[in-house]
Amino acid sequence: MADLKKNRKPGYFFKWLSIIIIFFTLSLSLSAVVVNKEIEANNEHIMIPLSNYLGSYHLDAEINEIDIDFILDTGASESIISNNIMAQIQRVSNDNITHLEKSYYILADGSQVYCDRINIKTMKIGNHIIQNVIFGIMPNETDNLLGKNVLDKYKRWSVNKNLNELTLVE
Repeated sequence: MADLKKNRKPGYFFKWLSIIIIFFTLSLSLSAVVVNKEIEANNEHIMIPLSNYLGSYHLDAEINEIDIDFILDTGASESIISNNIMAQIQRVSNDNITHLEKSYYILADGSQVYCDRINIKTMKIGNHIIQNVIFGIMPNETDNLLGKNVLDKYKRWSVNKNLNELTLVE
């Protein structure tokens, strides 16, 4: 018995312990990937076509049957529509709109604008219905921005720049 202990090299135990730890870590990582793939397979993926115009991604949406071109703006905490678009939406119906308290918005140039705010009960992007989206109404003419408040309604979202596509995972 004493001869077996003498023949062992000093790092023998740690070498095997390291191999076991690495194997255990890899097997946990692999099982996490498998579980995530199974969870994602059970979720609905919504694919929204994007157009790339002058370096900005644009997408088409519909509010009260009015077609609206939005710029996808992941830096905007709330979505924005122009006063002109708001007037068009209201001409069709006010039933889909709830007026909210006015608020200040800080624009990309650092300026502040005091704006009306609304909650749109339902809007459409592609064939997908999104409920309860808050918009700031810019008093001057501006681009319509679809902001993070819409993207945050989903578990995950991504932009595939090669396919010009926004993927939303419910």
